[in-house]
Order: sequence, then C-alpha cells, then structure tokens
Amino acid sequence: MGKRFERVILVAFAILAVGLGFWGYARAGSGYMAGHAWNPAVPFTFLEAIRCLISSMGLLRLYDLFQPVQDPWQLVVAQVLVPGIALVSAAQLFLTGVRKNLRTAMARRKTNHTVVCGIGDVGMQIVQNLRAAHHRVVAVDLLGDSPNAATCENSGVPVLQGDAKNPQVLLAAGIRRARTAVVTTGSDSENVDIALQIKAVYDRPAYLKPGRIQVLAQLRNDWMHKRLIASDKASLGSANVDLRLFNPFTAAARMLIKRLHLPPSPEFEARTLVLVGFGAYGREIALHLIRSSPVALGRTLKIVVFDQDADAEREKFSITNPAVAEIAAIEFVAATVTPGSPDLARVVERKLESAGPLLGIALALGDDEVSLCAALEMRSLLDHKGHLHVPIYVRLEHYRRLGDVVRSVEDISCFGDRLQVFGTLEETLSPEVLFGSKLDAFAQALHEDYRHRSQDTINPQANVPWHDLPEFMKMSNRWRADHTPLLMELAGLHLADDVHSSAVTSLTGEQVELLAQLEHRRYTIERRLVDSRFPLRAHMAQWSELSAEQKNWNRLEVARLPGIMAGLGIELHPVRPVRLYGKHLAGAPAELDRLFAAPASAHCSLVVDLDEPQAVNAAARALSLPSLGLWLFSREEPREFSLRRQQIQGSSRSALIQRANGWAQRDSVALDA
Repeated sequence: MGKRFERVILVAFAILAVGLGFWGYARAGSGYMAGHAWNPAVPFTFLEAIRCLISSMGLLRLYDLFQPVQDPWQLVVAQVLVPGIALVSAAQLFLTGVRKNLRTAMARRKTNHTVVCGIGDVGMQIVQNLRAAHHRVVAVDLLGDSPNAATCENSGVPVLQGDAKNPQVLLAAGIRRARTAVVTTGSDSENVDIALQIKAVYDRPAYLKPGRIQVLAQLRNDWMHKRLIASDKASLGSANVDLRLFNPFTAAARMLIKRLHLPPSPEFEARTLVLVGFGAYGREIALHLIRSSPVALGRTLKIVVFDQDADAEREKFSITNPAVAEIAAIEFVAATVTPGSPDLARVVERKLESAGPLLGIALALGDDEVSLCAALEMRSLLDHKGHLHVPIYVRLEHYRRLGDVVRSVEDISCFGDRLQVFGTLEETLSPEVLFGSKLDAFAQALHEDYRHRSQDTINPQANVPWHDLPEFMKMSNRWRADHTPLLMELAGLHLADDVHSSAVTSLTGEQVELLAQLEHRRYTIERRLVDSRFPLRAHMAQWSELSAEQKNWNRLEVARLPGIMAGLGIELHPVRPVRLYGKHLAGAPAELDRLFAAPASAHCSLVVDLDEPQAVNAAARALSLPSLGLWLFSREEPREFSLRRQQIQGSSRSALIQRANGWAQRDSVALDA
C-alpha cells in the first residue's frame, strides 16, 4: 500500500511538472529559449501542442536555464520539477533494486529459518506468530507489492516475489538451509504441489548435504485431507523431509476436545453435545468428538446439530462419513440461532430441554460477530433452564480479545469458563500448534512406547522413528493422545498437568480392564471413520470376541500409560467419589476421614445436596482437600448466583457455591441411578 501511494504521488508531480512546462511553452511558443522574446502570435495548432509537450519533457536536459521575471514563471518552476522528479524516480528504482538484491542475498544466507509460501490472511498470521516467537522468517508470494508484503517488509521479514513452484525461487528463499516451511497459498492443490516441489528441491543431491526440514501444507478440503492420510502404506515425506498436512479446523477441534471435562457419573452424567453451525469447523469437531466417544461403555454419544441448511448438511455428512450412523446418534435440526430469530424459542429451546444432560454447546459459525451474539443467546437459554454449569464454546477467527471481554461479563459468582473462546487463527496457527512440539509430544511418546514394547509382533512400517512414520499413523497417535485424557476420566482418574514429579500412579485391575475396553472401542471407531470400507479385522471385533492374547496386548498397552504421561508432566490421581445426599449421608463422614488420611494424590469428587444442612456442613470440611471437584444440586436456583463475589456472605453454603464446578436442579439429577 505504501509503495502504491508513493507511485501515485510521483506520477501526480510528474504530470504537474510536465503540465507547467506545457503551459509555459504554450504561452511563449514551442521554440522559446531563455532570454528571448515571447512569440504568443504563433497559432496554437495540434502540431504546436505536440511540440510544446515534447519541449516540456525536454526540460529534463537542463539545456536552458530560465530566470524569474525574465522568462515565464511556469517554465522556471518546470525546469526544476521535471529533472527533480526524474532524479527521485531513478533513485527510487535504484534503491528498490538494491533492496531486492540485498533481500534475496540475505534470504539465501539465512539458516534455521522458516519459509512461508503465500502471505494471505493465514500466511500473514503465521508470519506474525513466528515473529512474535522470535523465529527468523522469509516470505514468498506472487504479489511482492501487496499490503501484507509491505507489512512483512516493514517488520523486517524479507519478501521474495515469485512462484514458489519454481525451484529457483525456493533456492533464493534459502529452502535448503531452512528448518521449516509453511505453504498457505489459498489453493489446496497449489499447496500440495509446492510442498512436493520443496521435497524435490530438498532431496536433490548437492555439494552441501542438507539437514532435515519440516514442511507443512495447508489442506482445507476435508475429503481430500482424509484420502491423503488414509493410507498407512507410505509417508508423504522422505528421509530429509517431514511433510505434513494441516488445517485450522483440525487444530481447533483438538483444542476443544482438550477443554472438555466430564461431570461426575451417574448424577450429572452427560452424553449430548450441541453443535451450532456445521461448516468445516463443525464437521471436524463432530468427527473428533465421535472418535473420542466420551461416554461410558454401552452408551451412545448423541450430537444435536443446529444449522440453517440442516437437511443438506445431513445428506453431505452421511455420504462422506457413512460409518457415523453405526457409532453415534446425530440429529440435524433446521434452525437459525441469531438474536431475534423465532427459531430460538420455537425450536432451539424445546430441543435443548429434551436433549438431556449436556456436555456443552459448541458454536462454529462463519462470522465472529454472529457467533458471539449466538453464544450469548444460547447462554441465556441454558441459564433459563437451570443449566448454569454447561459450558459454551465459541469459535472465533479473529476477535479473541473481544471474546474474552464477553466471557468475563458472562461469568457469575461461582462458575467460571461458562463461555470459552477457542480456535482463533492466532491460536491454531501458533508455532506451538503448527510444529507440534507440545501437542504432539504425547503422540510421539506413545509411538516410541509402541516401538519398543514388542519388537516381535510390531508392524514393520511402525518400527521407524516418528519423522519417518506414515501420515496416517502419525494422525492415529495424535488422535489417541487427544482422547486419552477423556478415557482416563471415564475410568475414574483425574489428570493434573505440569506436575514435575517422578511419581507414577499404579492402575487397579478394574481400571486397566475398563481402559483396555475403552481404548479398543476408540481405535475401532477411528479406523471405521477413516474408511467405512476398511475390513473388520480380527483385532477390530467386539471386545468379547477378541482372543486372550489380543486382550492382554490391550491391557499391557493401557497399563503403561501412567508412566508415559508422568514423563510428560501429567500425573494421574485416583478419583474418590463422596455423595452427600440421601442414604449416602450416613457413611459420608467416615469416607471423608479416609480421604484426609489418604495420600495427597487422591482426588475427591463431591456431590452435595444444598437443601440438606448436614450435607452442607460435611462438605465444608472437604474444602481443605488438596484436589477437589464439587457439584451441587437443590430444588431452587441459589440466590447467590445473582450476586457478585464481594456480596456473598461467608457462610459454609456460600463457600461451597463459590468453589463449585457445577449446579443443577434436583429434578435433573440422577439420584437413584
């Protein structure tokens, strides 16, 4: 934008200078020379106008020196402006060329940098994130004078203009010395083609043997992405090139699953997630949730989808993912979830009321402003029905800070995280997520454990380092890493992150058996979703149909998880449920005494009847436990919910409300389960 503005200014001054010269010669005659008499009697014909124009441009030679008063003032000014503008233009061209050559030379000499091919919205966000993380960056784009290119140059990022499919352009960007490359041109086929070109250039024999490069190619088409990673026969990369496909949809879905937490069972057990909007993000969230299947064995996950084009989305989803109908119950509801829409009261509210206990509501609409407004409307509907603890996850592309402000306004006295923002480009395109140093650490640890656990029976294709693993196997490990925390919660284990401890939790026999069955179910679902035509091999049969050897393999696999997770700073704490209501009240004090005497790693899951004073007093004791999950229920909504924290009195009941993870009306709690 800055360059274009400079060009417009120069052109305007050039027209002004030549125009003044033309005016002066038109008054004095096209043959006028300094100090001579004017000849206004010359008829101003078309040919004379041409001569005046040529003479005005000839002022560039500085042949005549016109003097003030003695000569026409227009010529006096023009004789300075014309050569001045020519000199400035020449200097600008020279400096632009020098700068371009220096930029190219500097890019060639950079080492351990990142090459970003394509600097549209996604590419520009990646460049900004890399710069904020102090990474060295070189950008390649077809348009070297775009606003994003100017922004990159102003921030010190060299921008090479050219086609990244051209090997010479890649070499000019220093691709053989780069550590990573990210391809985001806006076209899926173009991205994959450039990524393969980088692979070809990097693998080409050269005097200087290259190291290893990680190449990330954006692929938005979920169908093509699924087909390219479905094969476990070959890797997209090579010995020198780790080529990986990525898109913000998958990253956002992974982040959402990581935020999901299961309420205590059976009182608050939830099996339904509501999705608002079923575009690329909505579909990926649904598939990721189905793979994790965060419901107890024998239960069916339910997903309710609200979308304007529900029928069309249902048909498209069933065609591309035919196996879903066998795994989960998905209901598509045609509705518009925006402020003032009649569907809110007529369709959405009724459907939410009949959906049963909810895991949460995820909004994945295309427009950030619409998404925020819809999230606030859904929050109001949930609160009206007493579902204060049910979280709402809203996917925003850009306005994370605005989302944080709205989130802080929606927090009530006790429950935080009632409205959570996820999946912004700033978050999903961060170096941490793109290059997978943290998100993939668990996945890589799982793969290495699989390699070394049994060399005799391991698949030969899996017995390779992580970077040589076929893409499908990498994705399989990532999915398992994402979903393992939810399976641990189903098995009665609480996760504590960033714990620097050498302690490794030993799983009980019941927990090992349950986790083995849950992991077998998860793996079977995963393979069926990748390709519904995938043959049902022996190890994908029902758990009861597996051989003793296959069952023992699964048991050994999950029994090693606590050690793997401990190495990553994740500690597993056994969950000790304490029920302070009804017939359970009598034995609760003794159970609390055992918890106080238990090791600090135990996690207490407390379910309390707020209408029972004895339960409130007993629960107040448990507030001093080091690890506590607190869930409340009562006949009526506590009045403290409408007060600010500073206004709540310091009673035992108030202390419980401020520490609670959730509350529900007594009628919706499964007390007799």
